Amino acid sequence: MGNTPSAGNGAHNGKNDNGQGMVKVSPYMVIPSRVGGFSLYLKQGGKLVLYAEKGELFTDEHKQRLGLLGVDHLYVRASDYAHFTRYVQDNILELMDDEGIPVGERARVWSDATVSLAREAFDRSLPSPVDKRRFQRIRTLITDSLKFLSREDALKELSRFIREGEEIFHHGIGVMVLTVTTLCSFMKEDSDLLVAVGMGAILHDIGKLELPQEIFHKKFDSLSRADMDLVKSHPALGVGVCSALPLPQETLQCILFHHEREDGLGYPSGSTGPMLPSYVKALILCNEYDNLTRGRAGRRLTPFEALARIKSMRSAYDMDMLRRLIEVLAKADLTS
Repeated sequence: MGNTPSAGNGAHNGKNDNGQGMVKVSPYMVIPSRVGGFSLYLKQGGKLVLYAEKGELFTDEHKQRLGLLGVDHLYVRASDYAHFTRYVQDNILELMDDEGIPVGERARVWSDATVSLAREAFDRSLPSPVDKRRFQRIRTLITDSLKFLSREDALKELSRFIREGEEIFHHGIGVMVLTVTTLCSFMKEDSDLLVAVGMGAILHDIGKLELPQEIFHKKFDSLSRADMDLVKSHPALGVGVCSALPLPQETLQCILFHHEREDGLGYPSGSTGPMLPSYVKALILCNEYDNLTRGRAGRRLTPFEALARIKSMRSAYDMDMLRRLIEVLAKADLTS
């Protein structure tokens, strides 16, 4: 799935803590009746001891024994980490539904599993980053995550992770979480529409990969006319990148229209509010909010400052959707 992690699934730092090419992971990731394509080690007396062999079926006894031993961390070899990541992604629904796992730990696991998958989808070194296989895995992960994302306590814990990172895929994950949680305030959490919009949110900026990356390190208002035109082409480019995928219409609309405005001053089509679906309006708003709160050090706004700025641009955004976003953030205690 990926390289040695920067912050692995359940890993607290993703570094080779002991100099032996090992990555620290959470003991909660041992799922009974599942086989892991990786070996697990635990630390005893300062030494790493093999706990479960690669390919071994995990059992309830494994789980109980870890609890009796008071194990805080397990370890996997860095060379096995891709298998561990796949294992977590494949079992994300069961992990997120397990009330025996603290919500904060589940949030960490969800974030790391999603980052790993999104990073690969946005990897410019691959000939076709978002192929059908990766698209299907992202869709499955979103489908299996909806119930967890709709929880107020989950959003509060997730906020510790989704605010981090400045790369496009980090932003996409942040926008996806905010958009889905906002839409969950008036849609069923098992809706196919939520999955389609979640896909659009993660992929909304993928067209930027087709453009010179130095453009995006400049201030928007200092760009030349030619550079401005290039930037404004990224929604249409994104639809082109995804044209070979079996994406629903709602996903394509999210990618194409995420920079439109209620007053018609957005791009690429200049559509006005009545022409935009409610789920697109939610994504437009959450995209702006995440951009404002994710900016580089010194330019990043607090949630309160970001919401105040958005309120000052009343003609640009759907105010009912803004009210819903504020309610979601307030319930999760994230407005200050």
